[in-house]
Amino acid sequence: MKKHNKPAMAMSVAVLTLVLMGTACSSNNNNSVPSSSPSLSASPSPSSSASVAPETESASPSASAETHSGSGKYVGLQDSHAIEITTDKGPAGFQVSPEIAEKVDSWEEGTPVKFQYTSEKLEVNGEKINQNTIVSIDKQ
Repeated sequence: MKKHNKPAMAMSVAVLTLVLMGTACSSNNNNSVPSSSPSLSASPSPSSSASVAPETESASPSASAETHSGSGKYVGLQDSHAIEITTDKGPAGFQVSPEIAEKVDSWEEGTPVKFQYTSEKLEVNGEKINQNTIVSIDKQ
């Protein structure tokens, strides 16, 4: 009877397992259905702020975005794509690009800021909401 090399067999099983996992997790899945929610490159995923839709909801733009100016005090990052600013109307969540998130990441809480943002009306599960996205932001 032939003697099997256990370490070589274990390595073969591990490599085969990794190959199968890579194949199963491939992004080339032809059975997938395109999502109707905005993509990250077109519009960042909404944060959990009351003024925007939760990430698990499907949202569709219903009108073009309007650009506005604002000022307030920087509160901080809510997550990797949203910040909070206290304005004269109270605390508000804003979507941000990765570049803007990186720019404000080191700012102190309470830093006075001025910013430009777009306000886009979205329909989420039959409900209309506003999604505010920072276009530019600077310290005052």
